[in-house]
Amino acid sequence: MKVKAWKGGGYGIRVGKPNTAKAFPKRWTRIFVTMGGQTHTFKLTSTFWTTCPEFRGKAVERWLRRRNATSWAYRKPPAFTLTKMRGRRFRLH
Repeated sequence: MKVKAWKGGGYGIRVGKPNTAKAFPKRWTRIFVTMGGQTHTFKLTSTFWTTCPEFRGKAVERWLRRRNATSWAYRKPPAFTLTKMRGRRFRLH
């Protein structure tokens, strides 16, 4: 699925509402995302499925910085691919 970088008091990956409905069951409280060969755990907030469809954390910020992707033009964040592996496991690339 196509996802975009997000920033607002920190950095994250905006999954988007259509993707949350398709790939993220509401019973999940966390997901596991492999980025750059390392797997990180991210908490899904209660608003993930409604108003804040992103996962965020320092690991995302470090990953974005390694790709020089922490600043962008207004409303033009860099896009990435989030691949569902199995269960709650994903790969960001």
